Amino acid sequence: MSFEGRIAEAVRGAVREAYGLKLDGVHVERPNDPRHGDFATNVALANARTFRRNPREVAEELAGRLRAPFVREIEVAGPGFINFRLAPEAVWEEVGVIVREGTRYGRVPPSGDPINVEFVSANPTGPLHVAHGRHAAYGDALARILEAAGRRVSREYYFNDGGNQIRLFGESVADRYARLHGRTWPVSDPDALYKGDYTEEIARDLSREHGDALLRMEREEALDIIADFAARWCMEDIKRTLERVRVRFDTYFNEKSLYESGAVGETVQRLKRAGCAYEKDGALWLASSRFGDDKDRVLVKSDGSYTYVAPDIAYHLDKWSRGFRRAINILGADHAGYGMRLRAGLVALGLPEDFLDVELVRLVKLVREGQQVKFSKRAGNIVTLDELLDEVGVDAARYFYVRSSHRNEMNFDLDLAIRQSEENPVYYVQYAHARICSIFRRSGEEVPEAVLPGELTPEERLLALELIDFPRVVRGAADRREVHPVPAYLEALATRFHQFYTAHRVLVDDPEVRARRLALCAATRNVLAAGLGLLGVRAPERM
Repeated sequence: MSFEGRIAEAVRGAVREAYGLKLDGVHVERPNDPRHGDFATNVALANARTFRRNPREVAEELAGRLRAPFVREIEVAGPGFINFRLAPEAVWEEVGVIVREGTRYGRVPPSGDPINVEFVSANPTGPLHVAHGRHAAYGDALARILEAAGRRVSREYYFNDGGNQIRLFGESVADRYARLHGRTWPVSDPDALYKGDYTEEIARDLSREHGDALLRMEREEALDIIADFAARWCMEDIKRTLERVRVRFDTYFNEKSLYESGAVGETVQRLKRAGCAYEKDGALWLASSRFGDDKDRVLVKSDGSYTYVAPDIAYHLDKWSRGFRRAINILGADHAGYGMRLRAGLVALGLPEDFLDVELVRLVKLVREGQQVKFSKRAGNIVTLDELLDEVGVDAARYFYVRSSHRNEMNFDLDLAIRQSEENPVYYVQYAHARICSIFRRSGEEVPEAVLPGELTPEERLLALELIDFPRVVRGAADRREVHPVPAYLEALATRFHQFYTAHRVLVDDPEVRARRLALCAATRNVLAAGLGLLGVRAPERM
C-alpha cells in the first residue's frame, strides 16, 4: 500500500478510536511546500459537520491517537491540517523496493474485463499526417498506462475500407495511372480527387504490377481492382509509419467485413425489431433522442445506402461480442457528437451506457520561430508524420505530442524539439537517465542489494519522495485517461535528481553514505526508464 493509503488508514483508525465514527473518504496528499511535511491531510476540516467540533481541536485529538510507526513526526498546522514526516527507515525501505523491482515498480498485476482501445483508425486514403501522430502517441501511451495500472488492454485499428471515399481515392489513383500510359481516365469530379504526390507513387506501383491491362478492362471492374490496390498500399504505408513511431496494434479490423458478414444489415433489423428505428421521408431513422442524443439520426438514406452510424453500431456490437466490456475510442475533435449518437444506438440494443467512452484529441500546429509552418512535399496540403519524424526524431515527437493535455490544441515547437540542451524537456529527462548510467560506469559497482537506513539530507528526501510518488501518478493518469501527467512528473523527477546531484557527491569515501546515494541513483534510473517507457520514449545510457 502507498504511504498515502497507509496514512489514510491510520487516520481512519484514530477517528474510530476518538469518535466512534467510520470515515471512508480521507484525503492525503503531498504538500507543495516541503516545510509542511512529506504528507498532509485536511480530514478535520473536510469533515467539520460530521465531527461538530472545532477542526483544530479535532486535528490535535487525532494527532495524539495516530498509530503510524513509519511516521517520525506529526504536527497540527493552521486551522486544522495534520502534517506528517516519514521516518528515514521507511523512506529507505521504499527506495530499496524501487531498486529491487526495477522498471516494474508501481505496476499492478492485470485483472478485470479487457478494455478495447481504438485509436488512429485513419482511412487508407493517404499517409499518416501530424494530427494522426498525436492520436498515435496519446493512444499508445494511454494503453501502456492502463496496463501499468492493472487493466487488460487490447489495441485496435479500424480499417475503413468501404464507402465512397475509397471509390474516390481509387479514381484519384486511376487518373494518375491512366496518365502514366498516355491515356485519360473518365473522372466525374476532377476537383474532388486526392492531390498528393503519393497517388502517383501508388499509380507507378500499380503499373509495375499490371502494366496497362487495367485500361483495357471495363471501367467499374478496373476501378474495383485499383481502389483495392490503393487502399492496401496505403494501409501498408500506414503500418510502416506506425512501426517507426513504436506503435503496435493487436487487431486491425476491416469495415468491409461487416458488410460481407451481413452484420450491418442485421444490426439495422435488430433496431427495427426493438422499436428503435422508424421510416420518415423515405429514409430509416434511429430514435437516438430517446437515449440521450440531441436528435434522431439517419441510419439508411432514401437511396438505400447506409450512413456511417449503422456500420459503426455494428462494429461496436462486434467488440461487445468479442468479450470487451469497456471500449475507449480516440477520435479527432471534429467527432464531438459521435459518442452520444453511437452510445444511443448501443443502449437501444441493450448495452450498458458505460460501455463506450470517447476521448477527443485536439489539433496540432507546427511552429518554427513562433510562426505556423507547413513543409510537406509528399502529401500536398498536409505534413506527413514521416516528415515530422525525419525532422525531430521519434523520441521528441512522441514526448512532445503527450506533454500537453490531448483535450487542448497544441503548438509543436520544432526548434525546441531538435535542441540538444536542457531547454528541451525530453532531452532534459533523458540526460538525467544517462547521467546516472555514467555514475555507475565510473563507480564500477553494482546496484546495492540492501539499503542501510540513515538520516536524509533535504535533497535526498525530496528526491526519494518524488520517486515514491510514481505509482500514484500512473494510477491517476489511468483513472482520468490522461497522459500528460507522466511527462510532467518525469520533468519534476529529473529536476529533483539534478538538485540532489548538484548538492552532493555520490561516490564519497563513507561506504554507507555511498551505498545509500547509489541506491537513490539506481531507483531514479529505474523510475525514469519506467516513465519514459510508458510514453514510448527511449531511456538512453549515453548522450
